[in-house]
Amino acid sequence: MKFTTLLNRKNSGLLGTVFTSLLLGAVAFPIASIAQNSPTEENKLQAQAQPMPLPQNVQMPVAYVPPGTAPVAVEIINSTNTPITYEAIGETGDRTLVGGEGAMLMDLQIPLTVTFERPDGGLIQAEPQVIAPGEIRIYLTEANNLDSDITNMRIEPNGSMYLY
Repeated sequence: MKFTTLLNRKNSGLLGTVFTSLLLGAVAFPIASIAQNSPTEENKLQAQAQPMPLPQNVQMPVAYVPPGTAPVAVEIINSTNTPITYEAIGETGDRTLVGGEGAMLMDLQIPLTVTFERPDGGLIQAEPQVIAPGEIRIYLTEANNLDSDITNMRIEPNGSMYLY
């Protein structure tokens, strides 16, 4: 069939239908693919909450709490000469521990994050010690350099403990 035959008056409806179908298909497919690939609000929050670490940033756990020992107890000992503010995220509010004192946090659920901060902006070094299953002691001292500054302790659901 010649092209000129397609353009005659009898086939103009058929040709219009074909072009209209192609036009609608070209517009509909990109919209459908965008709609299918757009993440939900929950997925966006999960992606922000748990970024994938780069290979050079992956660290080994500093200690291990056997799974199934929740709740856990964390004893914090401030061996510095300055107050330290600490918080078990989702479990306690901000609390202050004066220099030379200790505090015991009981009945904490895993996963767990505990933060440490000196009000004077000084550096903190943390040394954890697992006393017994479900019992952790953290000694806080003054750090001498940024590489040893610790502001967070994290216990993952599998029991791995990280300091960062």
